[in-house]
Amino acid sequence: MSAMPISADDATAAAPISQASSVQVVTNPDPASQPGQATDWSDPAKYQGYVPVQILGINDFHGGLSNTGTAQIGDQTYQNTGTAERLAGSLNQAESDFKAANPAGTTIRVEAGDMVGASPANSALLQDESTMHALKAMHIEYGTLGNHEFDEGLGEFNRIVTGGQPTKQYNDAEMAYPHEASDINIITANVILKGTKTDDNYGEIPYGFQPYIIKEIHTSDNKIVKIGFIGIETTDLPILTLYDNYKDYEILDEAETIAHYEKILRNQGVNAIVVLAHTGVETKDGETKGTAVDIIQKLYQIDPDNSVDIYLAGHSHQYANATVGSVKLVQAIYTGKAYDDIISYVNPATNDFAPDSIVSHVFPVLSEKDNPAAISDPTVAGIVEDATKRVAPVINQKIGEAATPETITGRLHNTITRENQAGELVVDGQLAEARKLGVNADFAMTNTGGVRADLVVEPDHTITWGAAQAVQPFGNILRVVEMTGQQVIDALNQQYDEDQKYYLQIAGLKYYYTDSDDPNQPYRVVAAYDENGQPLDMNKTYRVVINDFLAGGGDGFTAFKGTNQIAVIGADTEVFMSYIADQTNAGNLIKAPITDAKQSQEITFDNSAAPQLKIVNGQAQTAPVAVKSNEPKDSQAALPQTGNDEKSALVLLGTALIGMSGMFIIRRRPRRQK
Repeated sequence: MSAMPISADDATAAAPISQASSVQVVTNPDPASQPGQATDWSDPAKYQGYVPVQILGINDFHGGLSNTGTAQIGDQTYQNTGTAERLAGSLNQAESDFKAANPAGTTIRVEAGDMVGASPANSALLQDESTMHALKAMHIEYGTLGNHEFDEGLGEFNRIVTGGQPTKQYNDAEMAYPHEASDINIITANVILKGTKTDDNYGEIPYGFQPYIIKEIHTSDNKIVKIGFIGIETTDLPILTLYDNYKDYEILDEAETIAHYEKILRNQGVNAIVVLAHTGVETKDGETKGTAVDIIQKLYQIDPDNSVDIYLAGHSHQYANATVGSVKLVQAIYTGKAYDDIISYVNPATNDFAPDSIVSHVFPVLSEKDNPAAISDPTVAGIVEDATKRVAPVINQKIGEAATPETITGRLHNTITRENQAGELVVDGQLAEARKLGVNADFAMTNTGGVRADLVVEPDHTITWGAAQAVQPFGNILRVVEMTGQQVIDALNQQYDEDQKYYLQIAGLKYYYTDSDDPNQPYRVVAAYDENGQPLDMNKTYRVVINDFLAGGGDGFTAFKGTNQIAVIGADTEVFMSYIADQTNAGNLIKAPITDAKQSQEITFDNSAAPQLKIVNGQAQTAPVAVKSNEPKDSQAALPQTGNDEKSALVLLGTALIGMSGMFIIRRRPRRQK
């Protein structure tokens, strides 16, 4: 789906943008762990007559009512962060600190998308309504749409936001759960119904959501100020959700949409403008970059005099704190591990933030031990406890047993080739389930974005329903499709663009790769083998298990799109649970798989007659011809491994080598540093 351009007679129309903006990006430091420890807040005494405003923000909560984990903020690493009640307590502490210095101040709490979806059981089994109850108790006032708000269709998300009755039968716990309005105002400016954008109309927004909202603040000394909030969805939505969930909508260009609506706000006298945008960004090693930075820079090109002041990002689950031009840009990791705290002063005469008054920080949600001053919110704690009790009969049910009591780790513990134990256990299960049902599948592949958590194993080796559901929460339908060997290679290659944001976990297949001289495809697959050690035949048809998200080209894996479906084997959640139960019942206690589907090895070729290949330091028996290099050993470079911070892409080498004579070594280029 392509973004719709601004029409020539639109008020914010601009010449085509062909060069990157020169707007400066300055990373802001975050050494403090609590608001009271920060020493760079603007002095309230300098802003007498102005209205103090605090914006507290979260993003990508994903129903993380009980989630805990590590938070990396700048140079600091914080352990045991998170949970909804600690998040609520931290927001309360931040507000108290703000109002101690600014008694007449106003605090506004907001979120930047993905409140729901990919959620643990005490939220997912209740259609995420328990999360909406918790966010209501946290006094979240404004929010925007992320891609996961579309997981079950935008209509279902609207139902849980507004507290409507379920439109179909769910489990008993959900049907009995109180259905209450969240009181969160959803704003989304660039999600419109298809075909509704014209020269005179920027488009019709579904479900009565508004593109922006104006917050009018009245102070006790009769001052009035207005702040505008604009909501933005990522234009990547079509590759992040099922086709049926977005087919009725167009997602307009983010920067062009912001420019359009900030102009409308300024025409109404509102010059203090905040964007809530589900677009990613990251601050790492003192540098801030990502889609959100690109959007702000494009906004400056469209309108150098724009009045956007604050941009709360989401989607990439990373920490960020920077100033882009004059815009404060922040992102608070995900699942309630951190929050944004932005303090500013608004001039009643101009309805704009006072120059240089805005200070932004991101703080961790510390445990009670690490921050006893942030008192866990009892109302939120009660909501979580109630939700957990309601689903306990299901989530505590034992479905299998592990060989050891150790957690089987997921995508936060990837190998350098971006494989992880939980992900490969998932695809092992999908391949086994297809074969159990009589479908002679060859391979299974899943997007790692669908593998949401570690598989937690209890001290007595028990694996529970809730633990398995946390790993595979979506309930995506698994299909068996036909793909040629070439299509399989194409899919493998599509993992490695965009800094490897999207990659696969693989079963039944092993491949080897090296680098190339193509900047758009810096790495290439040079060999791939099935589980019997046979090289893939580019013209042979194979059967591959994938989920319906990938089948629609999700995460940019267009190689899966349009493939012929020959079977459906069920929902991924149930298949994973069934595999764990089947293995346990067969006496095969669950173990962490060996993550070796993606191999980094040394390769030589001898083309005196035809392309011949040998895997050196690998499984030599799988190579079709053994070839010995005549070059010195130190001239043979190992294949590059795929690190978390490198761009990679791989393409099969083969017939292009015919006609070249002699022996050569594929040499490794220097690894790029980021």
